[in-house]
Amino acid sequence: MTVTLKFREPNHVKEEIAMHGESIAGFSRRIKVNYSLMIEYLNGKKFPSPPTAKKIADGLNVEIVDIFFV
Repeated sequence: MTVTLKFREPNHVKEEIAMHGESIAGFSRRIKVNYSLMIEYLNGKKFPSPPTAKKIADGLNVEIVDIFFV
């Protein structure tokens, strides 16, 4: 079974990244997630795996359930 994770509010995630003083590219580098994939996740074209979702949540200091629908 594959678990699909989708951002609850992609624009809010973008704002949180900016509020941490980072660009999406810089954030992606810091959490070691491919920038192109991060953009596709934020645009709802692709969905991150649970380990990648954890990296994103950890990078924002939140829980996965705070920013993703399962």
